[in-house]
Amino acid sequence: MSIAVTHGLSCFPPAGFATAKLPKRVEPLRATYRRTGGVRHFLAAYDLETGTLLGQFYSRKTWIEFLRFLRWLRRRYPQSETLHIVMDNYSPHLKEEVWAWVRANNVKFYLTPSNASWLNRIECQFTGLKKFAQDNSDYRSHEEQEQAIRRYLAWRNGRRAIAVEPWRSSLRRNAPSTRRAAA
Repeated sequence: MSIAVTHGLSCFPPAGFATAKLPKRVEPLRATYRRTGGVRHFLAAYDLETGTLLGQFYSRKTWIEFLRFLRWLRRRYPQSETLHIVMDNYSPHLKEEVWAWVRANNVKFYLTPSNASWLNRIECQFTGLKKFAQDNSDYRSHEEQEQAIRRYLAWRNGRRAIAVEPWRSSLRRNAPSTRRAAA
């Protein structure tokens, strides 16, 4: 249910990719292995009914921030609905204060087994987030990185037209007729 987001993932283009336009000397990207500004944590939830990916940023990942995230999530849905949450068994999720709040607020937890994060349907959602907001990036601050992730979430959760009919039938219908006119 959560991923840690660090600032500044950087990559060079694949070999042979636009090599003719590269200058003779390539300036190195800054090293990002020293995290002097710390890391940010992105706590996220994936709504299975609407396909919406939601999230909040925190400077720490303790049970206190997790409980704050749950409260934020609970406010987004009617109190009369039971909120079902699938997550891993990370220690802040198991804190007694969190479970007491869960029991009092119509929330039900489903914990995935250890080493089975693939059972949680949110995990595959992070692939797109990483691809569009992290790969080939060199963010100078946490704020830049958070803005890129928020832009991705806005795009991802936005309403987009989808095809409701097979594309081949629309091609046939819109293609000029190849039949010869009767003589």
